Amino acid sequence: EEELRRQDQTYVDENEEEQRNNQDPDKDPQQDEKRGQIFDKWMRHGASELSSEERKALRELRAQGVAPDEKGGYTVPDTFLAKVVEQMKSYGGIASVAQILTTSDGRTMEWATADGTAEVGVLLGENEEAGEEDTEFGMDSLGALKMTSKIIRVSNELLQDSAIDMEAYLARRIAERIGRGEARYLIQGTGTGTPKQPKGLKASVTGTTQTAAAGAVKWQEILALKHSIDPAYRRGPKFRLAFNDNTLKLISEMEDGQGRPLWLPDIVGVAPASVLNVPYVIDQEIDDIGAGKKFMFCGDFDRFIIRRVRYMILKRLVERYAEFDQTGFLAFHRFDCILEDTSAIKALVGKGSASS
Repeated sequence: EEELRRQDQTYVDENEEEQRNNQDPDKDPQQDEKRGQIFDKWMRHGASELSSEERKALRELRAQGVAPDEKGGYTVPDTFLAKVVEQMKSYGGIASVAQILTTSDGRTMEWATADGTAEVGVLLGENEEAGEEDTEFGMDSLGALKMTSKIIRVSNELLQDSAIDMEAYLARRIAERIGRGEARYLIQGTGTGTPKQPKGLKASVTGTTQTAAAGAVKWQEILALKHSIDPAYRRGPKFRLAFNDNTLKLISEMEDGQGRPLWLPDIVGVAPASVLNVPYVIDQEIDDIGAGKKFMFCGDFDRFIIRRVRYMILKRLVERYAEFDQTGFLAFHRFDCILEDTSAIKALVGKGSASS
């Protein structure tokens, strides 16, 4: 099998550019289904059990998506990737309302960031020359940082059981690990470190409203956070509050000055659940209420961009766990994030300084 992997990599290196240029935007569903069947066979039995025609089909798919630093794996079919992406939604509330940018490769993109509320037009008199105003903006990069699922060990008995939907099983395991990992960095990523982390929401949001107490929040403070956002953003379809489940529990017990509950449950088909008439998302990576903690965010989350590379790579590790009669699988996912408008999202912070 090691020799087959070397042969496949040689094919990839020689045909990568040609295969990427030959991608058909109108994909044949029958071809996708066939590739899915071949991929399932590879997952269960490895490359040594594939015919030369089947190996060629996988090599072509692999040449379309493999990055130079991900040699030795196969690009997962679209059907497999769709299952992973769908199940990842369970692990990141912010990702469900952010703007998702899916790219075909991982090349770094330069991205302008600015405070949108600072840009205002001016009147111009007859025959007057239009003046110039330097917009204050920053430039940041939107890369494709690599995350691994860590090795998923599967018993060979399970792999050989044809009654098991192996694609769904592995997709669920990968989605759980990568989904939780991505969700963590989308919120808590520092934008620094080795390896470099994405610059998550916590580090990107600079506009804050502070509570009067370190470990408590009042409904008036949530209202103040809401109205610290420019009304133009509040009218956006992705205007939301965001906090974790512990904060939701606290809010659900609160009332406003007239004794009305802050939290209202959803009405199916009519209105989503809301706090102070603002829909919300739950993300468990957001901090609990505490001194110096950004425990609640509010704003137009369409201005928070998550970049995902379309291709996911899966490696099959046979020899490493042979003595346990197991096969290992290792998935690679590439993503990054950026807040393009710093005035679009703000945070509620507990009074005081966070303890180190």
